[in-house]
Amino acid sequence: MTDPKRDFRGWIAIAGALLSIPTATWLNIPTVSPAAIAINRRDAIKSPTDTLRERVSTSPLHHAQRPTPPFPLDGKPVYVLQSGKWQEALLMGYGWSSQAGFRYDVRYLSDNRTERGVLVDRLLSLTEAQRRGIAKRVYDVSNQTGIQQMVNAHNEWRTRYGVPAVTWSPQLAAYAQEWANTLLREDRFGHRPQSPYGENLAWAGGQQMSPERVVRMWGEEVKDYNYTTNTCKPGKVCGHYTQIVWRNTKQIGCGVARGNGKEIWVCNYNPPGNVIGRKPY
Repeated sequence: MTDPKRDFRGWIAIAGALLSIPTATWLNIPTVSPAAIAINRRDAIKSPTDTLRERVSTSPLHHAQRPTPPFPLDGKPVYVLQSGKWQEALLMGYGWSSQAGFRYDVRYLSDNRTERGVLVDRLLSLTEAQRRGIAKRVYDVSNQTGIQQMVNAHNEWRTRYGVPAVTWSPQLAAYAQEWANTLLREDRFGHRPQSPYGENLAWAGGQQMSPERVVRMWGEEVKDYNYTTNTCKPGKVCGHYTQIVWRNTKQIGCGVARGNGKEIWVCNYNPPGNVIGRKPY
């Protein structure tokens, strides 16, 4: 689906990432950002995958003496000290030797840049970073901090294109949370039938995403959108982006459901965007 000029009922904005440890497969990512796919009732588009592998010593001596890694490859964010500042990152793999101990490969979430061989003394777990007050992001929308971060993430994109800010709707949030719970419980992924609202979805496995990261992933589709023709590049999707910045949308509400090593995010929009024959702004 490459043309955003559709009736909104034909749009669903979906994102997904698959992660298994110690290997990871990501769909349609700038390497490790969550994947983004847009589908309608008839089709789905998936992009090539990127596989990441754990790097560890395989010698019998090292295997026998290697201790338990201090930071597991569980998909949770960590914080890395870089140039005197703590940066949010994902652990992509590690190496171990009896001389140097553990060294990790990381990917920074701010720009998808990678760094290899990071020493343990430069790393903090998410729990420790939160305890120290270093980690400011939250990873759900169950409290006012998470809600505000989700609203801010949307409005940062909307400000770039001169469209009015959106506000949070508890009613839309409950509606979104209900659908997220249903998808998780029924172990499936797809849009809510006959919804009167716009909808963006995201799916991730083996990791925790923040509101800011989810919205940034959707918004980065702008690189594949042509405003003049109001279309996406061939083979690309951009309906997530156009819904985020749709001028007439006034309210959003989002929910996230987690369990069995995966999470599903749902955001609903009122009035809905991606209306046939109209540009977003």
